[in-house]
Amino acid sequence: MSLDKFLQIFVTKETKFFPLYIKQAEKIHHATHTLLEMVRTDDFEEQKILGRQIKKDETDGDELFRTIYKELNNTFITPFDREDVHELATNMDDFLDIIEDCSKSLLMYKPKKIDKQIIEIMKLMDENAKYLVEMTNAMTDIRKNANIILVKCDRIKQAEHTIDDIYTDYISHLFESETDYIELIKNKNIIETFEAASDTAKTVSDTIRTIIIKKS
Repeated sequence: MSLDKFLQIFVTKETKFFPLYIKQAEKIHHATHTLLEMVRTDDFEEQKILGRQIKKDETDGDELFRTIYKELNNTFITPFDREDVHELATNMDDFLDIIEDCSKSLLMYKPKKIDKQIIEIMKLMDENAKYLVEMTNAMTDIRKNANIILVKCDRIKQAEHTIDDIYTDYISHLFESETDYIELIKNKNIIETFEAASDTAKTVSDTIRTIIIKKS
C-alpha cells in the first residue's frame, strides 16, 4: 500500500481539488459550446469573435492548471493518488488546448463551407464536455457515484467510436468528390484536428475511469 493510501485511511481527505476540476470542466464545456456555434456560422467576423472567446477559455484553463499544480505541491494528503491528481488536470488542460487548435484551424484555413460532418463531430464533443462537467461534480463523492461516473465514461467512449466512423467516411468522401485541391487540404486538416480533440476527450474519460477503479 502506498503512503498516500495508508494515510488516507486515517486523515480527512483534501477536497480543494474538486472545485478546481469542476471549473476546468466548465471551461471545457463553454469552449466546446462556443466552437459548436463557430462551426454553425458562415460569418467569418462572427467566427473571429467566437474564436477570441475560446482563447479566453484556454487562458483561464491554463491558470486553473497552474493553481492545481501549485496546490498539489503544497498538499500532503490528496483525495486520490498524486500522479492521478496531476494527470487528470494535465489531460483536461490538453483537451482545452486542442479545442482552441480546432478554432484556430477554422480561422486559419477559412474553408468555403463547413461540412455537416464537422458539425456532427462538434455536437458529440460538446455532449462529451457536458458529461465531463457532470463527472467532475460526481467525483466529490467517488464511492457513492462510481457507477454514474462509469456510465458517462462509457458514453464518451461510444461517442469517440462514432466520431472515428464519421471521420473515416468523411475523408473517403472528400478524396472522391472534392475537385478543388486547396479546399481538400483545408478540410482534411480541419477534420483531423477535430478528430484529435475527440481522442483527447476519451483520454480524460479514461483517466477518470482509472481513478474510479482504484477507489472502488
